[in-house]
Amino acid sequence: MFRISMIELTVSLSDFLKTDTVEVKDCKYNGDIGVKTDVLVSFRALKSSEESIYISGTIKGFVELECSRCLDLYKRQIEIPINADIETSDGKVDVGEEVRQLLSLEMPMKPACSKDCFGICKICGRHNKKNKSCNCADSIDESVKERWKELLNNKRRK
Repeated sequence: MFRISMIELTVSLSDFLKTDTVEVKDCKYNGDIGVKTDVLVSFRALKSSEESIYISGTIKGFVELECSRCLDLYKRQIEIPINADIETSDGKVDVGEEVRQLLSLEMPMKPACSKDCFGICKICGRHNKKNKSCNCADSIDESVKERWKELLNNKRRK
């Protein structure tokens, strides 16, 4: 489902030969989480044991999402803290996988470009945003009653 290949976000145990701390600043995230991203990752890796490395830092930037109401694309600013104790595999730690998981969790289930977005009108197809709404909502009761008139009559007869 998601694929990631990020050499910059891989920390090796050999990076800790001289010190217990490795610092990575502003590395561009190129992983695929299903949406377009413009994200920078900065973190500090602290060797806690031969089997694990503690990572702390931040993910900052923007993700481009599609509004679930009006289908317009919009950018959402994100700032996510990273605090994880990651196990080593073959002497390396893939921080990119942790970043991918944190970004995936940050994505909203139903993204909305704003609180004032009412979506697309079912009748006229107009985008109903703040100060730009149609008047179809007033006439919807009549149009529904007209379309389903026979069905409503059958229900009343029973």
